[in-house]
Amino acid sequence: MSMILRGLKVALIGVAAGGFLNVARAEAQQRAPEGPIEITVGTSAGGTPDLIMRQLGQALNSTGLVPNPIVVMNRTGGGWTVSNNYVLSQAGNERLLYAIAQPMITTPIVQGADNAYEKLTPIAMLVSGDLILYTHADAKEGTLKEVVERAKKEDRSVSVGGAQAGSTDHLVTARLEKAAGIKLNYVPFDGGGTALAAFLGGNVDMIVLPPSESVDLLKSGQLKPLAILNKVRRKEEAFASIPTAVEQGYDVLWGQYWGIAGPPGLDPEVAAWWSDKLAQVVETDAWKALVAQNYWTTEFVGQSGAGAAYEKVYQEHLEALREVGLAKK
Repeated sequence: MSMILRGLKVALIGVAAGGFLNVARAEAQQRAPEGPIEITVGTSAGGTPDLIMRQLGQALNSTGLVPNPIVVMNRTGGGWTVSNNYVLSQAGNERLLYAIAQPMITTPIVQGADNAYEKLTPIAMLVSGDLILYTHADAKEGTLKEVVERAKKEDRSVSVGGAQAGSTDHLVTARLEKAAGIKLNYVPFDGGGTALAAFLGGNVDMIVLPPSESVDLLKSGQLKPLAILNKVRRKEEAFASIPTAVEQGYDVLWGQYWGIAGPPGLDPEVAAWWSDKLAQVVETDAWKALVAQNYWTTEFVGQSGAGAAYEKVYQEHLEALREVGLAKK
């Protein structure tokens, strides 16, 4: 269970304790939207949030849980600023959903702008994803400790490639620096794909990748895993031997999280309907197969706890961005 959502579980037990009357009342207050549904995503086609939302829409439709046609629209630009502004302008639009991903929360922190997530209608958090720190297959260092020892000999002698400043890759690098007492050389690229190409070309020493983007490279012998940034190891054969950073003595915990929100002022009955449908779809074989295929973890939090989940993601990233001097709040 991720550190972001773990703290919500105890609080939500009290919600469940309300009993069958509350459940029945919530069901009675649900209302389905009419017509086709758009899920707005702030990343380009092929990005992880885009893939999740497209596959989520397919699962909702293919299982018959949602008869409304679902289409994903990529409204890119400004690190999710364009998509944030669009959704915030669609108050009360019952045919619109918004993908919750870290950039839509972090970009306002970096820009010093108003938080978008606070104005949205909470619906659900859905899944989390692990991150793994890799070095080159032919690197002299075989463990994270050995890489740290090399970095201690000379500040910024070990480089890490990743996306733009303030990205997940950057924040992971900063957390490792803090935990190990070292200074790394973070090299930002235009995006994750460019960073990976630079890493494979031998231009940087380390890279942070999710399991789905690294499994083929790992199996083909192009990567040497150093640590998984979760409290527990993964169970799949390809990843089971990778130790956590924590068990190696470095308190570095970081992951990725995705969910769904509605625009400001969405009818609570429609929001409740979506939360219920999402709660059902994550229990289907179609969704479970999707999660297994992509090495994600379902961590469903419904409407009653979704707002608190968004807030936890915000607070964690606010602290991390302040540590690297990028927060304007």
